[in-house]
Amino acid sequence: MSLSQLSTLNSQLSNCVLCGTCRGVCPTFDVARREPASARGKVALCDALLKKEINISGGFIKHMTECVQCMACYESCPNDVNVPDIVLAARREIVKENGLPFIKSLMLRNFLDSERLMPAVMKFASNLQSLFFKGVPEESGLHRRFPLPLVDERRLMPPLADRFFLESVKESGECRVESVEQKIGSLGRSRYLNSQLSTLNSPKVGFFAGCLINYMLPNIGEASLKLIEKAGASVIVPPDQHCCGMPALGMGDVETAKSLALKNLEAFEQYKLDYITTACATCGDGLRRRFKELLGDEYPERVNAFCSKVRDITELLVRELRVGSGEWRKGHTSLGSKLSAPGSVITYHDPCHLNRGQGIKDAPRELIEISGARFKEMSHPCRCCGLGGSFNITDYDFSMEIARSKAEDIKNTGADIVATACPGCMIQIKDGLHQIGVKTKVLHVVELLV
Repeated sequence: MSLSQLSTLNSQLSNCVLCGTCRGVCPTFDVARREPASARGKVALCDALLKKEINISGGFIKHMTECVQCMACYESCPNDVNVPDIVLAARREIVKENGLPFIKSLMLRNFLDSERLMPAVMKFASNLQSLFFKGVPEESGLHRRFPLPLVDERRLMPPLADRFFLESVKESGECRVESVEQKIGSLGRSRYLNSQLSTLNSPKVGFFAGCLINYMLPNIGEASLKLIEKAGASVIVPPDQHCCGMPALGMGDVETAKSLALKNLEAFEQYKLDYITTACATCGDGLRRRFKELLGDEYPERVNAFCSKVRDITELLVRELRVGSGEWRKGHTSLGSKLSAPGSVITYHDPCHLNRGQGIKDAPRELIEISGARFKEMSHPCRCCGLGGSFNITDYDFSMEIARSKAEDIKNTGADIVATACPGCMIQIKDGLHQIGVKTKVLHVVELLV
């Protein structure tokens, strides 16, 4: 099934009976209290556009931008109206008619879709970040030193890593899984048989890093690799992988999203993998669901083979590699993390792209239980954090208003740590907690087990 165009969604639009159920769960409507900010309002606007009652104006663009793609409206709709896809189709129409703004075009088509320029630009920025930002050591973040475009003075910026994840993996020589024959030759047959025989038939897992893990949070990637190997699987990190394309898709640039999807397909399918995993919920939703829509018509067999292997890291560990089973526990008596003190209370935030996008809710909680921490559920764990991709950049105040509700919910648990399974949510939640003066530590679930 190809990614829908607005003109093909008439049946979806007509299924909306204007009941208003979506207004009760829409995070943008909760803040703005304006009808066009609600899912129902956006459906009405798109219907009017198709009927040529309105044009693509500045107001229409603003209202289509005011959507964080949390999918709460779709989940709650009694008629299954897929408003998130309707909004994506509308953004596609906006780009088709108006093109991309210069900055977005430069970022998506010149940087994001470039094999060499993107890493070079990020490395340059990493080396110069201390000139433009000052550290907030107690919160491991950055504040701007002076006014900068698109960087609010209140924003707690995540620092760029000194050494990027893919860069470290390449330099360590861990990109490729050696064949059995190569391992026997390099280790010696007796040593190999004694220490490696049990992994001869182990699952082969390809790891997709994603931009945030690669450039900002390499520790999450490193923790993921350690856990996969600890669970008895072989892991490979294809060195020529790219951005998943979700930022481009969210901005309506379908062509760039398709280009990136195809490059990633080619990067992973050259290896004989049993699974493809990522520790980013948004990337996982893209790899698993959106790739089918972007490439399924042109490469159906290749895409189905790829997408059928995709697992979120929490799902892979719990469901496929059986972390937490009796056998696992026999060999791993100490599973607590050095990042959390014994007896720490942990709460969990459900990323929208994991819970609603992929239907994964229990696996992360099972990993928290395995870690030995005390778990306390917050009142609204599925409430969106307000990141919404570029929404956090273009509408920072709006985004932070949504984040405030999440931060207050976390604060009310009294938890020492809030865990989640999405690097983007981690960055947003950390900023939201910072804005209300709460020092709760923010970790990825995999960090609780290494």
